[in-house]
Amino acid sequence: MIRPNDVVLHKPTAETWVVCGVDYEEGELIPCGYHFPTIAKLSDCLLLEEHYITTPQSKETIKTLQEHGLERFIDVRSAMWHGIL
Repeated sequence: MIRPNDVVLHKPTAETWVVCGVDYEEGELIPCGYHFPTIAKLSDCLLLEEHYITTPQSKETIKTLQEHGLERFIDVRSAMWHGIL
């Protein structure tokens, strides 16, 4: 399962990305940086490294997603931990 802060290989571009946020219902993710917000298909990504357990989605990332109207990419567990939800 791909989650925020995990590292993925985006197969169509052969680029390695750090994941900003994930929307499992729509099957999409947003990578950090990289012409934010870029939306990619989860099915186009291969999990390389798991970092979510030790580094959940940051407060800054959540706020940036909110500012861009991309709440569907906010990790609820991380938002609760930061006291946002």
